[in-house]
Amino acid sequence: MLLRAESLWVSLALGCSLLLVDCVQDDIGTPPLTADTLPTAADFFVSPSGSPSGNGSFANPWDLATALSGPAAVTPGSTIWLRGGTYTNPADPRGFESKLTGTVDTPIVVRQFPGERATVTRTLLVTGPYTWFWGFEVTNPAPQPPQALHGVNVHAPGTKLINLVVHDATDDGIFIWPQATGAEVNGSIVYNNGRTDNLTHGIYCKSATATLLLKDNIVFDNWAFGFHCFANDGPYIQNIDVEGNVAFNNYIWGVPWDADILVGGAFPASGITVNENYTYRTDNANTMTADIGSYVVANQDVVCTNNYFVGGFWRMGAWSRATVAGNTLYNFTSGGMIWALGTTSGQTWNDNTFLGDPTAIAWRHDSADVTTFDNWLGQAGLVDPGTYAGSAPAGVKIVVRANQYEPGRANIIIYNWAQDSTVSVDVSGVLTPGDQYVVQNAQDFYGSPIASGTYSGGTLQLPVVSVAAPNPIGVTTTRPAPVTGPTFNVFTLMTTPGRATAGADERPAGCAVWPPRDGPSRARAHRDTRACRPRPADQAAP
Repeated sequence: MLLRAESLWVSLALGCSLLLVDCVQDDIGTPPLTADTLPTAADFFVSPSGSPSGNGSFANPWDLATALSGPAAVTPGSTIWLRGGTYTNPADPRGFESKLTGTVDTPIVVRQFPGERATVTRTLLVTGPYTWFWGFEVTNPAPQPPQALHGVNVHAPGTKLINLVVHDATDDGIFIWPQATGAEVNGSIVYNNGRTDNLTHGIYCKSATATLLLKDNIVFDNWAFGFHCFANDGPYIQNIDVEGNVAFNNYIWGVPWDADILVGGAFPASGITVNENYTYRTDNANTMTADIGSYVVANQDVVCTNNYFVGGFWRMGAWSRATVAGNTLYNFTSGGMIWALGTTSGQTWNDNTFLGDPTAIAWRHDSADVTTFDNWLGQAGLVDPGTYAGSAPAGVKIVVRANQYEPGRANIIIYNWAQDSTVSVDVSGVLTPGDQYVVQNAQDFYGSPIASGTYSGGTLQLPVVSVAAPNPIGVTTTRPAPVTGPTFNVFTLMTTPGRATAGADERPAGCAVWPPRDGPSRARAHRDTRACRPRPADQAAP
């Protein structure tokens, strides 16, 4: 019989645990794994009705605390499947700790069972390295605990959070500590986290050595900042890639000045990439959509490209080296637009597009406010950073970003400046004719789909109506969550698995193993892995 190890909660002080930082290096350039080289490992099962005396089989599952404690049978390369239901930990009201230990080439995967909804309550503390957590929900239900708890609290190297839904944590939704080298948050939906003005955020992260990747997440309606990549000391704002994310209406319950995306702090940042991110602010007056850098210190190097920032100031901090290109900034009809700090010597700005009220004090360099684009160029010392393109954009902007880990899944981002009632979205790069699909509004992810059916090729016709976003659990707010539609919507497209059963080898039928080289890479050479598109089954699993 496997005995459950009691939870040992790590101290929030960094202390000697930061010694891990020096032991894990970025593996850029290492050849990718192949199907022939990935070791075969077992599949195990967990259920809310499971037991420490179970054996982790489909018929006799473990409880979650036992599975996460690191049973001897769970070796690198194993997958632990979470059956549907709500998981609580009677032994520790704070939640769960994962001590599972994989390797860089053969991580352990903890994943929601196909076609079911698994909900982990309170907090998930990750202290074991090289484990991937995939597809399930983490939340603090009512009544909420008196102590502040992160939704997912990551201390271990090589951790990946893939397609999670993290909401209503009483502290930050996700916290990535600097000793969690090479961590990744990908495809996750993060909202309504935090309960304290200016101090609790959607995703709070620090990074020291190997690249931290924050990619294709949807982060909205958090108490303070959406992405808060910050440190008071260092070097803990190093090697961070923020790519393809959607961040909107963060701060809405707290301080209006808090940005949707912040990278910077009291220690110089370096090795930063902010690429192809999308923001939106409903209450835009005197707010900040993105803060790339710091007003406190001179930072080292950043690449800030192809972002679409809407609804507030974009503050570009002091950087010794910066590439700022291909960005679009729009601040509705009033308020600031762009705020550059410090010398721009050593920076390259080009092909950026600025839209907004030409008569407002929309342009700022350090403490100097000016009312025209040309005057700002003179103040900032920039020659040709881009063009002022008028007071507002027109038409409809549609972005489809395929999910890195699940075939048939994508985020669909729509800026509906034309106020159309429906839009045509080309998903031929995501779906295959014959796929069964659903489209969920990210602000109502577990609600009724806005569209579903069998894909026949070409475009999908999607309604862009208003949706009431959820209010925070267990707390009274002064106003309801803001409504973004029909002007702005974010959808998640997914294929439907049907009802899945375990096969003879207890792997859900139809699951393929597609191994990647999962180390972070400035070339973004991440590949899909362990993607599962189960076949429909005649009867549901028990």
